[in-house]
Amino acid sequence: MSDIHANYEALQVVLADIEQRGIDTIYCLGDVIGYGPNPRECIELCRKVRFSLLGNHEEAVLFHAEDFNAKARRAVDWTRDQLNSDEHDKESNYALWDFLGEMKRKKTKGRYFFVHGSPRQPTREYVLPKDADDTGKMNDIFDGFEDVCFVGHTHIPGVFSRKGDQYDFRYAIQLDNEYPLPTDGDKVLINVGSAGQPRDNDNRACYVTIEEDVVRFHRLEYDYKTTMKKIQAVEDLADYLAQRLEEGR
Repeated sequence: MSDIHANYEALQVVLADIEQRGIDTIYCLGDVIGYGPNPRECIELCRKVRFSLLGNHEEAVLFHAEDFNAKARRAVDWTRDQLNSDEHDKESNYALWDFLGEMKRKKTKGRYFFVHGSPRQPTREYVLPKDADDTGKMNDIFDGFEDVCFVGHTHIPGVFSRKGDQYDFRYAIQLDNEYPLPTDGDKVLINVGSAGQPRDNDNRACYVTIEEDVVRFHRLEYDYKTTMKKIQAVEDLADYLAQRLEEGR
């Protein structure tokens, strides 16, 4: 899963679905926090997964947010304040910061390579559907991993594949939300979508499972209206952050 963005309602539904499926190994590809109203609660839940990678929003909260727009910087500053809240004891705050500080930029498990953005720029580079036509960019990205790469960051679930010197992107819905991984040595890059802020015009939470080398995309309805109300109640979180949850964009 990836890009939870402090959406507690969505994360609870995703984790409940994972538990119902009997899955006990969970990887998070970053952006647990940012934009949303429940950074502390989402970090607490993600402390229980196998690993959580560093996303650009964790990086911004930890270090700097110079390349964020003004509204996104306000959300970063507000998130930082929540993690330093006087309403919680120092030990609780330290535990949240320790979790963020220990995040790695990338991880390899067998044939799978995991990163938030892209292999060549782990936290910040977007690999968008249109990039399938940019052969130079895609060559550089595909040279950065050996077999199968999982990413997030764009919030758009789908699969980039390569045949010869040509690249192709298929949205998850075009694949009927199921993709058997290739066994002929061809590389693929898979975007797992967003658990907490989908941007593919489908407002349902998204995550993927991997079983016997088949990747399945799962879409789950959740109580986004409650999350919207929480965002709208926080002056430092822009209203459009609430509206996009309803629209899935």
